[in-house]
Amino acid sequence: MRKRATTIYDIAQRAKVSVSTVSRVMNGHDRVHPELRARVQQAMDELRFRPNRVAQSLYHRRSNTIGCVLPDITNPYFAQLFLQLEVGASELGYTVILGNTTSNPDLEETYLRNFVERQVDGLLLLGGATNHPHPPEAQRQSLRELAEQLPIVAVNGDLPGIDILSSVSSDEAGGMGLVLDHLEARGHRQVALLGGHPEVTSSLEKLAVYRERHPDAPAEWVQFSGLTIDAGGAALQRLLDAPGRPTALVCINDLVAAGVLNAAQSRGFRVPQDFSVVGFDDVFLTQVTSPPLTSVNHNYRELARQAMTVLTLGMEGGQPERVIQVPTFLAERQSVSEPQR
Repeated sequence: MRKRATTIYDIAQRAKVSVSTVSRVMNGHDRVHPELRARVQQAMDELRFRPNRVAQSLYHRRSNTIGCVLPDITNPYFAQLFLQLEVGASELGYTVILGNTTSNPDLEETYLRNFVERQVDGLLLLGGATNHPHPPEAQRQSLRELAEQLPIVAVNGDLPGIDILSSVSSDEAGGMGLVLDHLEARGHRQVALLGGHPEVTSSLEKLAVYRERHPDAPAEWVQFSGLTIDAGGAALQRLLDAPGRPTALVCINDLVAAGVLNAAQSRGFRVPQDFSVVGFDDVFLTQVTSPPLTSVNHNYRELARQAMTVLTLGMEGGQPERVIQVPTFLAERQSVSEPQR
């Protein structure tokens, strides 16, 4: 038979204190004599008592949980960012519940509704609508209503015109500038941009910086082929079939860069001797490609720290800055050299 669960009355009897004293200790009240607090804690330890978190959340009107919605946890960029967010939340006493939408807007809506029903204290939104230049109006209206109920932080994205708490993003445009500065310093004047999607704001931000720095680049040197490894191979194939040949290839993310490296090697090209390759995101993949990949790091730990700081501030009734940017940095490896031609 299952053993009867320990109750607050058992603790009071063991500690020889009143039930109200036990309640005050469990709920963190300061006005408890240290000796009594110690006796209650000892009784709880001896009886192996575990507080009822559901009851505590009802008492405090806080669940100590945070909902996090993202499009694809198998993508190493989202996995790396979520890991840092989860660590940061844990250090502050919160549990993070993940909603992995598989890039399905209907599933995203379901997760958001479920998080409200679970009474999470706040929301972290990654990708999806926050990284779409023109989300459908029905989706925007749903998010407006959600923002009226919960503090929301968009991480590496934003929802302009919606009253979310804050947008905390890495400086991706600045990171693109770092890449192009690095290539220019190594002698590269003919640079292509591979991968990306016209309905992803981060792709458009990088394209804008590229166009500003290389306004005369042929149209074929921009290949918005997607965000996957296969997209990298397809982009390189189209680039090689086009007239002219750049000396450096900037990839929209590290998955695209890995596809470029694979396709280049299968066709007999050497990196960086025949052309240099740079990625973006600096996920674990960059250290095991051949050659190891130069890439832009989002400063993940600081990005997560800032996001959790503003979310907790908002959950406590504060009002942080609406837009916060975190500097990126370039992780240099062996995929870039001076042009050989």
